[in-house]
Amino acid sequence: MGDGDGKQGAVAGGANPVVDHGSWRVRLRRWAASGSGDVLGAGVLFGSDRVLTCAHVVRDPATGLRPDRVQVEFPLLQGLTRTPYRTATVAAGHWVPPFGKAQGDLAVLVLDEPAPVESRVRLHRTLDYRGAPVLIDGFPEYQSGGQWLTGACMGPGGEGDERVQIDLAGAGRLRGGFSGSGVREEGSDRLLGIVVQADESGEHGYMIPAATVAKYFRRFAERYVTGPHAVPGHRVVPADAARAARPHGLQRSVTRWLNADPEAWDTELLFIADADERARQALYVVLNMADREQAPQLAVSPMDFAAPDPAPLLSRAGIAPRVGSIGLVLDLEGVALDDSASPDELREALAVLRHELRHARHTSPPRRPAVAVLYADRSPTEPATAVRMLRELADGGARLLLVARDGAHGFAYAVAEHLLPAERAAQWLQRIGARVDVLADTERRARRLFHRVEPHVVDPPVATAYAARAALWTVQLSDELRPLPGRGGPRFLEKLSYAEQAVDTYLLRAEAAESELRDVLDAHLRLRGLLRDHLARLARRGLAEHPDAVGPYREAQRLLMAGPCPLADAERAVEAFARVVRRLADAEGDA
Repeated sequence: MGDGDGKQGAVAGGANPVVDHGSWRVRLRRWAASGSGDVLGAGVLFGSDRVLTCAHVVRDPATGLRPDRVQVEFPLLQGLTRTPYRTATVAAGHWVPPFGKAQGDLAVLVLDEPAPVESRVRLHRTLDYRGAPVLIDGFPEYQSGGQWLTGACMGPGGEGDERVQIDLAGAGRLRGGFSGSGVREEGSDRLLGIVVQADESGEHGYMIPAATVAKYFRRFAERYVTGPHAVPGHRVVPADAARAARPHGLQRSVTRWLNADPEAWDTELLFIADADERARQALYVVLNMADREQAPQLAVSPMDFAAPDPAPLLSRAGIAPRVGSIGLVLDLEGVALDDSASPDELREALAVLRHELRHARHTSPPRRPAVAVLYADRSPTEPATAVRMLRELADGGARLLLVARDGAHGFAYAVAEHLLPAERAAQWLQRIGARVDVLADTERRARRLFHRVEPHVVDPPVATAYAARAALWTVQLSDELRPLPGRGGPRFLEKLSYAEQAVDTYLLRAEAAESELRDVLDAHLRLRGLLRDHLARLARRGLAEHPDAVGPYREAQRLLMAGPCPLADAERAVEAFARVVRRLADAEGDA
């Protein structure tokens, strides 16, 4: 190779000692026994013998298989007469080829012997990537020293939001040789992820962030990924729990907040009763679904492309928060919020959050990490102190979801008095009323579908009838709000929270009934259309009155038109007629 091809250590052949000017930035070449092969891309060295890169960088494009060996070079070490290199193989259990639409594509290589200089770099979880200014260093062809590019993170991208979009600044463009490059946050030099792809223009690219790496390579993450987990370990939900979960109204509300929908507020208050275990589990499931590292709906083997949707009920119900939309979950149950008494994990999480909020003021668009604060009313921290700290976070740009259990606790009073706007109760009641209107419209549509289906299908799904009850609640709550001053008080806010959860639950059930009724009607209309098409096929051949066809046709028509029947019986009758049609038409030479 042009700049040397010998393996060298810290001091080689009387050369000057190695000076580390970026030992973590490595270049990958195709291994060849006769010498150096083509440049494949880049990677990041961790410790003395692990290199993180993209699977597509090192796999054989013809076969899609992982390579036996890869050449890893250290071109940025100074004080050497030749560029040192090592050979490397894919570490066992650390190969995730690309799959789906922009998912996977990660590999960890293990060097055959330690690198010339140990790397101390670590990947850092970031609560909100949007707006973060970044530096990218790759190794495009004919630039042996590499090339630096600048850009900014724009937000999540790719199916499952496993990736983060980067828009480049200036004249630089991403091209061959940048895949696998480290992405550093400008100003802090924190390593946020690695480059994985770019569009045709090279002006926009995507990186795989630290949390996605940790999702696939948990043992690697234990050593080389820092920063707080978005979801505390004791609130992590097994994938099976998400698969078995039934949609719950509060999940719809939390999903709106996570996705920053227009009707969601930056600071939301949610009450969950002590005895309501189902509601608590529903909350944990939806928060896990929003976390890149957990995301139970994505917890399938990367090679199992035919795997069913792990959370079909939740997905069909529209409870699918954007992956990566939760920045941090602070669980304060039994935990002091002040820095001196809080556990190390909480102190680290708060320190990272404050760091990001300080830097968020200088980014465009502003970074607004979503922070769920659980059970501060069960924290030994004095309520006024807790709310004051939360107010600082909100003023700094954090979006807050406050989950409490008791509206009579001092924390709820402090939140109502010092954190929520004075008009919140009236706004909340108005929002519930709007959802009751949607519920009423949904049930009206479902009833119309039921009236069309009922004469033809036995035991069709029944349209729900919750809207009148929910409308009565809004009237009662409106009457209760009128004499209350200001915000309405925490007890009233607690009632609003439970009312909204109930209305959203009713709405989920109404939407499910409407969807089932529409499916039944569509199936019935499809069978009628098939019967009509098969008869027309016979008529074109002059066989509509054929003795073999008359009986099966009349039976299918009777089941579909004469009165309610099981849909499966009608389907069997139509298929029986279709078989007769195919036999008669084939006998006449009609393909």
